[in-house]
Amino acid sequence: MFLDPGYIILILLIGLLMMGMPIAFVLGVTASVMIILDPAVVPQIIGLIPFGGANNYLLVAALLFMIAGEIMNQGKIAEKLIAFASSLVGHIRGGLAHVNILTSLFFSEISGTATSDAAAIGSVMIPQMKKRGYPAAFAAAVTSTSATMAIIVPPSLNLILYAYVANASIAQLFAAGILPGFLVCFLLIMTAYLISVKRGYPTEGAFSWARVASTGKDAALPLTLPILILVGILGGVFTATEAGAVAALWSIVMAAFLYRTVTWRVFLDTLRIAGKRSAMLMFIVATSTLLGWYLTNQRIPQEIANAILGISENYWVVLLAINVFFLLAGTIVHGTPAILMLVPIFLPLADQLGIDRVHFGLIVTINLGIGQQTPPVASVVLITCAIARISLAQIIPSMMWFIGAMLIALALINVFPAISLWLPSVILS
Repeated sequence: MFLDPGYIILILLIGLLMMGMPIAFVLGVTASVMIILDPAVVPQIIGLIPFGGANNYLLVAALLFMIAGEIMNQGKIAEKLIAFASSLVGHIRGGLAHVNILTSLFFSEISGTATSDAAAIGSVMIPQMKKRGYPAAFAAAVTSTSATMAIIVPPSLNLILYAYVANASIAQLFAAGILPGFLVCFLLIMTAYLISVKRGYPTEGAFSWARVASTGKDAALPLTLPILILVGILGGVFTATEAGAVAALWSIVMAAFLYRTVTWRVFLDTLRIAGKRSAMLMFIVATSTLLGWYLTNQRIPQEIANAILGISENYWVVLLAINVFFLLAGTIVHGTPAILMLVPIFLPLADQLGIDRVHFGLIVTINLGIGQQTPPVASVVLITCAIARISLAQIIPSMMWFIGAMLIALALINVFPAISLWLPSVILS
């Protein structure tokens, strides 16, 4: 049994990960070893498949949205969004927590990555919350969990990668992420409110329409970016890659010329950071494509699907098993490699169950987003802990309430597919 290719691959993946090897090398080495040991496969395929996998026009969008998000981050655009969010929800009990969450929703529609969101919002909001008497763990937990919205709402890089892997419409996925993103935002705010009322956290003054108008005017330009992306893609004006180019250009114009918060030196550093991240992404894409090809060649996805269906053919039982698997996978593997490595394996099963591929994309993305809030990976949590100057153990009790809220959102999205699929059916029909 243990000579079965599936078991050998699993042992190699776990062993190499435990040795601390970078995920791109883990995927590439595992695939290469299996191909070399398989006499039925020509070894030259090792050099051909990765190039073909990474040579995809859609992946350029990832680099361009990274540039846009990093420019907005370096340009301190988050501060204008925070002021606007404060004018809207600061008067509610636990005001700064709600400001934090709402700002994350705004910035998520610009950054596309949870880590950028957590770094940009957390560096401003966590110190402010601590000054106003909020516990550091609570401030960090709010920041970390709300940053998950960046991989749900457009222009989510995870949704772009899912579209690439699943051969799904990026326009439909972007439209499908809007209502789930708002649902997660609402449940996080409700959770923060209930905790704030119980603990007596402060408000940030009375509501004022004049303040809303003033801060809204300052935030208007940054908020045009997500509107431009959504209207352009959903309206068929340009593709996702072209939208990334427009977003990058407009963010540069705003930060460098209109607000003058980005110098040439910062701009070049931003390009360097985005280029480095893009190179890492492309390397993972290339090696995961090789492993995916071998898994498909060995019909391992079909075997996994048959094994799960062998346990139960009940739709809800199988769907629950898929959710638990991706949730656990998110705790040990970052979202990017998890999507590239696991979606091709489970997609045939989703198709067999009759799950819409767009809906499945949101299920996968949200599961991985929740998973990345827990150790051992917990990259977003580690960022907020570093800003708050607390340990990982200190943040966990506060995190549980917000993770619970996201699990409720996940359950609702699973049970009611219309939450994901209604908007694409209306806009793109």
